[in-house]
Amino acid sequence: MLNFHYENFPIGLDTHHRLQAMLREHRFHDLEYLGKRESYKSGKLEHWYRIGDNEVPVDAITQLESHDVEDESDSV
Repeated sequence: MLNFHYENFPIGLDTHHRLQAMLREHRFHDLEYLGKRESYKSGKLEHWYRIGDNEVPVDAITQLESHDVEDESDSV
């Protein structure tokens, strides 16, 4: 499960690179890259992500925190 409070990572392009690395290395049902479009926050062309049910530009992400959740299928 992802929890997006984002205090551990800088905002902007670095956040985009970190999210891309996370997507390459792991599977998340609540995180998806959507491409580039205009940000409602800055008006600039930004990378967008679907986080849960929300679509957000990377410049609106202020904290990033990931929590490991035990897969229930692995439980005995």
